[in-house]
Amino acid sequence: MQPKHGWSIVSRMDSHDANRIGAAILLTALAAAASVWVGYLAVPPAIPLRPAFALPEPPGAAAGLSIAEALAHADPRAGQALAARSCTTCHSFTKGAPPTVGPDLFGVAGTPIADVPGYIFSPALSGHHAELWTDEALSTWLESPARFAPGTRMAFPGLPDIRDRAAVIAYLHTLSDGGHQP
Repeated sequence: MQPKHGWSIVSRMDSHDANRIGAAILLTALAAAASVWVGYLAVPPAIPLRPAFALPEPPGAAAGLSIAEALAHADPRAGQALAARSCTTCHSFTKGAPPTVGPDLFGVAGTPIADVPGYIFSPALSGHHAELWTDEALSTWLESPARFAPGTRMAFPGLPDIRDRAAVIAYLHTLSDGGHQP
């Protein structure tokens, strides 16, 4: 059956038409590649000399504070409140209190690690027995007990913010017969 105007449904394409279509595709691809190359030359990628804005510090970094610097501004009452929320489930803070899940923490600052009478420490923490609970050691422990003593029984995930750790350490310093331990 023939269409009205005499065109057939399937037209024949000769080699000239195929060459024209191929040339058109090739020229289009070359034009696209040339425009990308010219754009790259016109606007080269550049790394700025300084950042456009400062990113906030992660909570644990606290602008690069050391534990000594953080302790200089720490509030023992804030540390007491934080310890009440985070530690009292397993620890007591009263002189002479018996161990519960964990040892009593009264007077622990400045004493040998894993040396609380009446409490049996994990081998992981007992391995630090020759060391003292200095401010730096307490900070490292409070940041991540599992990293300080791999294999410890303490399931506390840690305090990532150095200011929180400093507040708890400042509170621990108040828990001694002398009122403050260095």
